[in-house]
Amino acid sequence: MALTLKQFYEKYQKKHQLTLIAGEKGIYDPIEWVYVLEDLNNVKFLRGRELIITTGLANNYDHWLEEFIYSVNTKGVSGIILCIGSYIKDIPNSLIEYCNSHGLPLFIIPWEIRMVDIMQDYYDDTIKEKQEAEYFSKIFSNAMFNNTVDNEFITKHEDMKPYSYSTYGIIAFKNIANDKLTAVLNQTEQKYLLLTKKATQYVILYNMTENNVSSTLAFLHVSLSNDSIHYGIATLGQGIQCLFNKRIEADKALQVAIATKKAYCCYNDLGLYQIILGISDEAILDNLYMQTLKPIVEYDQKHNSNYLETLRYYIEFNSSVQLIAEHTFTHRNTINYRIAKIKKLLQSDLSSIEERCRIQLAFCFYDLKHQPIGSADNFV
Repeated sequence: MALTLKQFYEKYQKKHQLTLIAGEKGIYDPIEWVYVLEDLNNVKFLRGRELIITTGLANNYDHWLEEFIYSVNTKGVSGIILCIGSYIKDIPNSLIEYCNSHGLPLFIIPWEIRMVDIMQDYYDDTIKEKQEAEYFSKIFSNAMFNNTVDNEFITKHEDMKPYSYSTYGIIAFKNIANDKLTAVLNQTEQKYLLLTKKATQYVILYNMTENNVSSTLAFLHVSLSNDSIHYGIATLGQGIQCLFNKRIEADKALQVAIATKKAYCCYNDLGLYQIILGISDEAILDNLYMQTLKPIVEYDQKHNSNYLETLRYYIEFNSSVQLIAEHTFTHRNTINYRIAKIKKLLQSDLSSIEERCRIQLAFCFYDLKHQPIGSADNFV
């Protein structure tokens, strides 16, 4: 997790007399480098996500500051620090408005502040963050994917001890770019680690409570309203040793989200899907499918019909032909004919609670087995 502008600003606001004057919308962007830029000819060397510092030393013509800010913004920098004093006296309102409209954070510092001190603080923090990220990733990867916890390593590193008993939340994501996911997570202001395995991104949230997990999830639901994005949410767990089981919960919730074409699912809300995903012997599930849905599927394939959908609604709407007709915009007589045919194919009147429950379970199995190719790594 890269240091964000907001974290940097909150940490060094007083020490370096930093003042944010515009572009607050972009304050959650990560910083990947601090770069002193005086000559506009060097803008071409920017790669994006730099925090730019300038004194205006090399620029002595009218409107150079406008040209400077417009140019660096096209390179995708994270923010700009202007050193106010000898060369930059004031900042036009038009530039304040520009930075606000583009979400480009614009800071000012007094002339007396040494730029090298700002850079040194950033580099020190970056080195520490990278070192932490390396062994945090190793510890958490092993715990999540291999079910192994290096207790000896944790004991030797004092800064790891709080994580051994922290409360964790795990969310598994599909079909979202890392950059977008990171940008959204940064805005939650929750401490997190992002790991990726087999095209699934796993977010580990630290020090969670029921309250802050609710607010974090509410923000994610609003921010990730994209039809192609799916994510599964595990229940909260205590200690690093819980991560393996919680990752499995997140995987299962993700599978159901994809199968049911929902943006997200919580493990606690999986209902009958949780039962299906808890059965390790797939032969049992195959037998359930063959006894309930297979005759209908084969009939649909042979006659180009859609009786399977009718059966699903018949179970879902508690045998109400009227509700099925309204939902599918189909005449009641047509629905009655289809139901009669389905009952004949299944050799059942579909009236018993046991039979209806078996069909519901079979539909859960069917949904999970017919996920798009590559949408889930494993079934159960």
